[in-house]
Amino acid sequence: MESIITKNLSYSIGSKTILNNVSLNVPEGSIYGYLGRNGAGKSTTIKLLLGLLEETGDQILIQNKSLKQNRTEILFSTGNLIESPCFYTKLTVFENLKYLDIIYEKGTKRIDEILEIVGLAKEKKKKARDLSMGMKQRLGIAMAIFHDPELLILDEPLNGLDPQGIFEMRSLFQELNEQGKTIFISSHILSELEKITTHIGIIEDGKIAFQGTKNELLGKVEKNVILKVSNGEKATSALQGIFNILQTDLNKISVKITNDKEFNTLIKTIITNEIDIYDIESYNTNLEQIFIKLISNIHD
Repeated sequence: MESIITKNLSYSIGSKTILNNVSLNVPEGSIYGYLGRNGAGKSTTIKLLLGLLEETGDQILIQNKSLKQNRTEILFSTGNLIESPCFYTKLTVFENLKYLDIIYEKGTKRIDEILEIVGLAKEKKKKARDLSMGMKQRLGIAMAIFHDPELLILDEPLNGLDPQGIFEMRSLFQELNEQGKTIFISSHILSELEKITTHIGIIEDGKIAFQGTKNELLGKVEKNVILKVSNGEKATSALQGIFNILQTDLNKISVKITNDKEFNTLIKTIITNEIDIYDIESYNTNLEQIFIKLISNIHD
């Protein structure tokens, strides 16, 4: 089942097209990373998903229900954090959630439970204005998940955080996902998304440039495999005509492969030719490099 579906979603301001036939498929239970450069259409997409901008048609389904026809019901099962969290700075952490409880009527027990989940139990009496940036982000997440939503939509939740804060937020997202929540997260910190996402969508100039699992995206690029073997010359002879051999240096051979199947064939060929393997190194292209290359190819 898909948690979010958009069907050829488009949005314009005057004569300027912001989104052009964006079709998203966000699987239930996934951590979906939504990537794009500034101005690519990420924030506009999120505002449409949250009903903050009005879609022209009926193109958004959340939990298999039309957002246009079931907006109130859907928003009650959705939590969100858009860039900087909004709360009352003069109230304590506990009081901010108590104020929110007026709407959701979950009770004090739920407040304490949420503070434990986000790691703010010891800060409950502290004024929100006195929290560190990382703690403020945690309070924002606490408010987003207070009503136990099935779906979290987060726009740049790592903005302004130091490395420790980023690590803490990443761990929290993984914990929430393990509890069964679907997380749709937009961020420009690609190295962090690479660590936590299961699925990725890339938007450029208002169009989807890629959508699929993280492994599918990472599998689209070549890898360099360096083998330390007992006989480099024999290994080169066995692999020629099958693989792109980049370099042979005494008993080390460097080979370019594009997928796991080729890697298995590489190892099998070496073993079949009775060549011992002493060491294997693999150098993968990371998500940031793939993103830059993909965007560059669109504009070539």
